[in-house]
Amino acid sequence: MNVDVVIIGAGIAGSSIARWLSKYNISSVVLEKNNDIGLESTSTNHSLVCQGGDSLTFRPGTLHAEVNIKSIPLWPKLAEELNFPFKRIGGLWLIRDKADYLKYVKLRSRSFRSSSKPNSPYYIPEGSFKPLEFVDRKTLLDLEPYVNQEVLGALSDPNLAIVDSYKVAKSMAENAASNGIEFIFNQEIKKIERSGINYTIKTNDDEIRASYIINAAGINADRIAEMVGARDFSYVPLKGTLTDFDEDAGKIINHEVHYLPRMEDLPNLKTAVPTVNGLFRDGIYLEMSYRNNKEIKKEAVNHNIKAAKELFPNFPFEKHIEKTFTGFMAMTNPETGWHDFIIDIPNFIPNWVNIVLGPAGVTAAPMLGEKVGDLLRMSGLKLETNPRFDPTSKRGVGK
Repeated sequence: MNVDVVIIGAGIAGSSIARWLSKYNISSVVLEKNNDIGLESTSTNHSLVCQGGDSLTFRPGTLHAEVNIKSIPLWPKLAEELNFPFKRIGGLWLIRDKADYLKYVKLRSRSFRSSSKPNSPYYIPEGSFKPLEFVDRKTLLDLEPYVNQEVLGALSDPNLAIVDSYKVAKSMAENAASNGIEFIFNQEIKKIERSGINYTIKTNDDEIRASYIINAAGINADRIAEMVGARDFSYVPLKGTLTDFDEDAGKIINHEVHYLPRMEDLPNLKTAVPTVNGLFRDGIYLEMSYRNNKEIKKEAVNHNIKAAKELFPNFPFEKHIEKTFTGFMAMTNPETGWHDFIIDIPNFIPNWVNIVLGPAGVTAAPMLGEKVGDLLRMSGLKLETNPRFDPTSKRGVGK
């Protein structure tokens, strides 16, 4: 098989890029090692659409901040076109003491900082966001009647939303497929050979030749890149464990609710969120582990129950566990704590794009194609508009 572009990985990153490419007259195929869309990191997270804690720093040149802040306003239209659940719930970041308050004052001062110049990395169209505001205890308890009564108030982010990230990825892949992108499943990459600016990918049962490769292999992006010497990045694969509590628990929460992590909490988080299907999702218990370790530890479940009880003390969460699950995320720059996305062409390896997202990666989905498209254009790929592109059509893919 000969194509213009191969995308490795059909998670939310690969599927969103595939949909964007389907707007153009190019031949492209997506290779996925599993039998369906988004079965790994895509479907094992909080499924939040938010700016993310790292984005609040707005460090100049940070892709994490730029891509997320540009993506958030695009979500309502994307959900309408592809008919997947999207619910604006808002976030409440609880204040326990003066130390929490002062940290939130700093974060609020950085939130949704925009530029009036349309070409600025942080350009935000007017009206895209509502400002973050502090709410007192009475207002907080009106919003979340069952939350811990001892907190002093909260910083409210009305822009935060929830999705089902698996359904998002599935919808984007089905739309891409209906517009001409081919998806091939159960494809394990065995070898990749480079000859100049062309590549040959050998899988367990196929051989595909392409001029451009997009490495969106998720937690295994480093191993794919190493096959052609394209790994110029590093990250730590962190295993995270989350717990879903049943619909009875889901009835007591209206917003995303969390505490700022303190030294004794790290690396674990105390975050609760209602899911789009009415459950209560809580965690996350984080640990370093082998990538094939899907074991659910008792201490991870206990942490999630304890975190839920600290946020909502009067509910018997231990009696309402629906399921507990694990997944992996890539944490770049772990030595400094300044995580950032990787969307880049490595030096000396032409026509190859590496994608590494990690925390808040779901949020970035709407803008990924545009960012990758800029890199492909710079590399010489001619993108002519596909006049038959339909933003709403779907064709089934995966299991």
